[in-house]
Amino acid sequence: MKKMNLPSKKEFAIQFTAKEQAELVSLDLDGSALKPDEISARTVVSLVSSGTEVVGSYTGTHYQASYPCNVGYASVSRVEEAGQEVTGLAVGDLVLGGGHRSVQRGKASSFVKVPAGLAPEQAVFARIAKISMPAFVRAGVRPPELLVVTGLGPVGMMAAQVGHLYGYRTLACDPSAKRREIARRHGIAELAETVPVRDPAYAKRVGFGLDCSGHEQAVLDLCDVVRPWGEVAIVGVPWVPRTSLLAQKLLHSVFYNFVGLKSGWEGRPPEGHGEVLEHEMALRWLAEGRLKVEPCAYRKVSPADPQTQYQDLLRGKVDELTVLFDWRQL
Repeated sequence: MKKMNLPSKKEFAIQFTAKEQAELVSLDLDGSALKPDEISARTVVSLVSSGTEVVGSYTGTHYQASYPCNVGYASVSRVEEAGQEVTGLAVGDLVLGGGHRSVQRGKASSFVKVPAGLAPEQAVFARIAKISMPAFVRAGVRPPELLVVTGLGPVGMMAAQVGHLYGYRTLACDPSAKRREIARRHGIAELAETVPVRDPAYAKRVGFGLDCSGHEQAVLDLCDVVRPWGEVAIVGVPWVPRTSLLAQKLLHSVFYNFVGLKSGWEGRPPEGHGEVLEHEMALRWLAEGRLKVEPCAYRKVSPADPQTQYQDLLRGKVDELTVLFDWRQL
């Protein structure tokens, strides 16, 4: 078994200890021997999911957590120990996988190796890029048709790039001028404040709509703008009601426009398109520079004060798309 000396008998983790309360806590490090198929890795960076974590869990809106609870699902770590049966990963490798904690431990098969030379700050976004991939693979509307993406948070910004890489002509929409500028700096050329439902250049010419906002008006607008027998996939989770729209309006649009409205849930990738394959693809695109992550996409901070960061995200006080915790700063 290959092993590097661990610097501490403790590890640290970000936990939600109550509703809208995030803390960095000290935990006893698991000192038991690794199983033959396990690895242990020291976290370099972890990324906050501004939807699932902030709206869905931190606020208690959707997930009724029992406190304290560990959080996070996007991190990049460096392997410090590997079990005897582990192949394809070695001590010193960077891997994608895990949450907001200083040490990641688990089956090697649950981690994906980061290509050499790819910065951890970029590699961690592969987890976000992967979210929209099943919706594209399952789509019946094929490139090079026109795609409209709504919502330019982390998921939407990556989805717009992924759609372009798959071959769609892509228009991305968000009411935030800051987010549109961040998208522009990532190479997304066609941008709009709202879905151009009445613009003859787009109205009934769009083949595929992808909502990454979780906003019901955006979903209705996409159903109104797509061509007959076009498709709309809901990738962004509608955590909370944003409007007083009646379901009848959405159903009316779906019925008379023959819209294929479906869930774009990432947890159901098509056969042959599992999570590992999708993460490897996103990492490869990032390493090749085809998928971009610029510093303007994230606020990089120490994990020492997570409460401030989650509150800033919740209150819209983060100019970037999300927060990246740099565990090297502890």
